[in-house]
Amino acid sequence: MSVSTAVRAPLRIGPYACDTPVVLAPMAGITNAGFRRLCREQGAGFYVCEMITSRGLVERNPLTFRMIAMDPDEHPRSLQLYGVDPATVGLAVRTLAERDLADHIDLNFGCPVPKVTRRGGGAALPYKRRLFERIVRAAVDNAGSIPVTVKMRIGIDDERHTYLDAARR
Repeated sequence: MSVSTAVRAPLRIGPYACDTPVVLAPMAGITNAGFRRLCREQGAGFYVCEMITSRGLVERNPLTFRMIAMDPDEHPRSLQLYGVDPATVGLAVRTLAERDLADHIDLNFGCPVPKVTRRGGGAALPYKRRLFERIVRAAVDNAGSIPVTVKMRIGIDDERHTYLDAARR
């Protein structure tokens, strides 16, 4: 009896490779430094801190800066940003890059929570194609060598799929 094993290339985000194809999604109130440390001890893959508002970074909110605190051995340092204004997202990303606070930035365009989508954020943003593109461009333009990824859903609802057009932008 022979057993064949598929050889899988490691998951890559920019220069960072992960043999375990697992990404710990950001979860409000859960994926803090202590929880991420426990996951690393168990051998999980990439770890993303709690979702951070770009406005909190730009306004230098002390709570926001406590939320993005990473352990010294936490690499790559992945951070997820939320924002609806290209200028604010760009400034937040520039802050992260200039202060060397992240190795990877993920933009949140996937949150389905009504309090977020009612304001045009999260999963509703890719529907606003030009705004979506301006936000992503502002992040990438200010990231320097930090890789930027995007979290998004298939669409706002079953009738309005936005993922293909958003991916092309």
